[in-house]
Amino acid sequence: MQLKCNALRDFSSIWKNDFFGQKGFLLPGPKSYTMGETLPVEVLVMGESWGTVEVVPVWHNLYGLESELLPRGIFLRLLKSDRTFERKLATLG
Repeated sequence: MQLKCNALRDFSSIWKNDFFGQKGFLLPGPKSYTMGETLPVEVLVMGESWGTVEVVPVWHNLYGLESELLPRGIFLRLLKSDRTFERKLATLG
């Protein structure tokens, strides 16, 4: 699977350093994945490879109430990441 972001702000909008105590991606929209299934993901930002990560879907709110604490989407918890991704993430501050 590929996670493509056209701009750095797009990446920043889905990357969560602390979502209920977990790091990962909060993807908007109604797309669903099988909970608990490990997914390899290549991360591309502005056409540049930011490396490969391994994630697992652990939470979703596809059709329920939506608020600041309960956003719409699916959360993919980060399990593993390669050095390239870690370096790129460190440059975000």
